[in-house]
Parts: sequence; structure tokens; C-alpha cells
Amino acid sequence: MRDLLTHSEIIDLPEGELITEPGFYRISLDRHHNQPCDGPSVTSGVLRKMELETPADVWAFHNLNPNRWEREETVALRMGRAMACYVEGGPELLETEFRVLPKDKPKRPTAAQQTAYDEGRGTEAGIRSVEFWKAVEEDLRDIVTEDEWDLICTMGKVLAADTAASAVMDGIPEVSMAWKDEATGIWCLARPDTVSFSGLVTDYKKMATRGTPFSDRLVDSRITQHGYDMQGAFACEGFEQLRDEWPGFGIIAQWDKAPHHVILREIPDEDLRIGQFRNRRALTRFRECLDSGHWPGPGEVTGAYQRPAWQRELLIEEMQQGNTAP
Repeated sequence: MRDLLTHSEIIDLPEGELITEPGFYRISLDRHHNQPCDGPSVTSGVLRKMELETPADVWAFHNLNPNRWEREETVALRMGRAMACYVEGGPELLETEFRVLPKDKPKRPTAAQQTAYDEGRGTEAGIRSVEFWKAVEEDLRDIVTEDEWDLICTMGKVLAADTAASAVMDGIPEVSMAWKDEATGIWCLARPDTVSFSGLVTDYKKMATRGTPFSDRLVDSRITQHGYDMQGAFACEGFEQLRDEWPGFGIIAQWDKAPHHVILREIPDEDLRIGQFRNRRALTRFRECLDSGHWPGPGEVTGAYQRPAWQRELLIEEMQQGNTAP
């Protein structure tokens, strides 16, 4: 085991500069996802979408695509970022990154209220509305509601009180690991929620159950559904590239409903190696699509309708009884 990595070994990348050497970097999440290297880069999200969806789904929103669609931010993505922020630095860091909209906030000003304000004849309510929303728009922080803030803080306290979760998350948060893949020449960027340089990386997942029990089985199904085996393997590979050792990887899942139970799931090494295989396949295909300019979608291959086998058998049997089978 090599000596533990210290904060001094993490590189602070100045604004305007690009990553040119492999290493551990301290950069913003937004910068991590927006091509911070001196060549094309991929994140785990890109590779998982290549594998679980189609290349066309990747390219449609990719920031290397000059004709990309604008991605609509979902509540889940925004809340995920906020929770990651809380995990990293508690309510203090959360407040530096997010602005809380109070429940008694004024409605957005109407055109008439804005005109009246500009002409110096606004009403008290109109002035309050214009100035409140002007301050919000000028604030560079993301927004959460009071209810969302309370939920994040409540879940964070439960998480912090879980001794097992606290132990495995006792690493350096939000570090970007960067390395260049030799086979494709593409930069790889992994950013697990915590990196413990004793040999463990973790990712935190807030989970909604939509009426089903919060259980090991549900967590495992979400790992499969969202390719978290790939995400874990990507982080492990980055650690191995930079530290010459393959770490362990675990998911910390937390229920978004009270009492906000926490479940820890270690992904076994064999499954991580399967995830690594899937990452390699996705990375190779990304390089091929980038070189060719062709990003196949779900309609790339035409085919015939496939009736479910159970229905076909049932209907054929009924047709045979009536002497109408094909």
C-alpha cells in the first residue's frame, strides 16, 4: 500500500487552464463535465449512456456537438447536486452553492410592474417583486426551496449519524481523477463522491422508491438499472491509473422518505471488472463515433414487430381451437 494521498497532492487547476497531465484535480462539478482537458474527455455519465442508451442520445446533448439540444435540468439532478454538496461540506458549503427561496417569496413581476418600476412609479408590492427577482437572477448560486433545504439537511443529519456510512465516506470529497486512455487517446474523468486513499471510493445515491419498500433488493436493482457498476469501475480504474492499486467501491443509498434509512452495498470485484469491460466497450465506441461523425440511434436497424411469446402462444392456441390458425 502506498502512502496516503494528502490534500497537498491534489492539483488546483487555475481558471482558464486545461488539464494536460494525469492526476487528482480540485475543480468544480460544472467544469468537470465541460471538457476541462486539452483533448476530448468523457465522464462516467457519458459511458453509461453509450452503453445503456445509444450513441445518438449521447451526442444529442454533448457539449462537443455544435448543434446540441439544451438539457433541461430535472429536480432530481438539482437535488442530487445539492445533496452531494451537503455530503461534502455540510450546510455551510450548501449555503455557498445554493440560494434558498423562501415560502413567502413574491410572484415574479408582470411586464406592467417592471415598466412601472423602471419609470419610478412602482407600488410597494411591485418594487418588492422586481427587486427580489432581480437579486435572484444576479445570484450565481443554484436555487432550492425551503422544503428542499429542510429535506437535504434532515437527510444529511441521518446520514452523518450512521456510523457505518460515516466510516466508508471518511475520504476526500469531490475530487476529479483525470487520465488519458492510451488506446483511444481520450481523457477520462472520474469523480466519486469520496476517495479514501487507504483504498476505497464511494458514491452516495438518494433514492425514491415510488411506493415500494426500501431494501437491499431495490438498491441492487437501481445499481443494475443505472449502471452504477460501470460508475464504480470507472472510479476504481482512475484510482488504479494514478495510484497503481485497484480500490474497493461501495454505494451509500439513502431513502428520500422519512426515516431516511441508509443501506450500504459493496460492489464485488468481479462485478467491477464486468463494469470495466462495459466501460471499455463504451469508450471504444465513443472514439469510433467521434472519428466517423456517425452516432447511431435506436432506429438505426429496422426490423419486424416481435409479439411477446406468452401472447403469441395464447392467441395461436385460441385460433387453433377455431380452426383459424395461420
